Amino acid sequence: MEVRHFIETDDFTKEEYLEMLKVIRTLKDAERKGIRLPLLKDQSLAMMFDQPSTRTRVSFEAAMTQLGGHALYLETKTLHCGEDRETIKDTAQVLSGMCDAIEIRTESQDTIIELAKYSDVPVFSGMSSKCMHPTQALCDLFTMTEYMEEGKKIEDLVYMFIGDNSVLGDNIGGVCRTEARLLSKMGVTFISCAPEEAEMAPEDVAYCKAEMEKSGGKFIQTNDPYEYIDQVDFIATDAWWYHGSDHLKDKKIATFYPKYAVNRELLAKAKPSVKVMHNLPGNRGYEIADDVWDSEQSILIPQAENRLHTEKGLLVYFMYPLLKEKEALHTEDDIAYYKDAVDKLVLGK
Repeated sequence: MEVRHFIETDDFTKEEYLEMLKVIRTLKDAERKGIRLPLLKDQSLAMMFDQPSTRTRVSFEAAMTQLGGHALYLETKTLHCGEDRETIKDTAQVLSGMCDAIEIRTESQDTIIELAKYSDVPVFSGMSSKCMHPTQALCDLFTMTEYMEEGKKIEDLVYMFIGDNSVLGDNIGGVCRTEARLLSKMGVTFISCAPEEAEMAPEDVAYCKAEMEKSGGKFIQTNDPYEYIDQVDFIATDAWWYHGSDHLKDKKIATFYPKYAVNRELLAKAKPSVKVMHNLPGNRGYEIADDVWDSEQSILIPQAENRLHTEKGLLVYFMYPLLKEKEALHTEDDIAYYKDAVDKLVLGK
């Protein structure tokens, strides 16, 4: 069976994403009934991080535990991996010989791609800073399916991402980029709302428009948060600055605040059913006003919790078939044979 990786949203079809959503929903429904299926019993996930993380680290680690497996948290600075040390190729081959899957969060998308190239086990991207955050994008799509109005389909949804939407220069719009590329496959109407200096990169816009032609969706760019707000089902934003970019705080506030903040004035023009999203961590009072952050229209916390259910679904979707394939190689008699052999060697009987 071919080993597949989850490192770029471009790699999968709409049909495959719908399958993933079904797995996520099934496992979440089971969890709500107190059922945890040990589908990945005795499996190990190596988690490589060279950046801080709350949701990604905890969700992957808890997901493996709830599925009966184990996760190893590995800070890359504690590994023989990186510049002037062990190559990514060697690291991938060593880890995939010891573990059943690898998750990695790092600055460079090229590093993740190279790791996957030489890995014999599934590799999951936990984010490459300005480029891709595929697990977050899938989580947000799943969250939208939970909160969309009754009777609506994914293809009916209108989603607006507001704020820092570019990956160019000092901008950090990797989440917007990833979500736009994923949602364009799903037929969602995607509205990118940002000032000119923070608009999505032209290559991403071109990709999304091409995908929309196939999926039936629509891609819209605007500099005016109010232009389409009355049509929006979900309005999302991301941190304007976070770890490693605090020096940009004043510049980002001057660029985005208050025009591109999600506040009561903006929501007053939206449908009463509109939901507010943020992938977190966020800067309270800036990207989203406090009275919106904690309001009934905010689904930030359920959205964050869904990272756990998304990770569980992804781990099962990519790892469980490989595990079942291995299990088919032996019988109960084989297990008994090797158990007896070890008993004789170690216990002398």
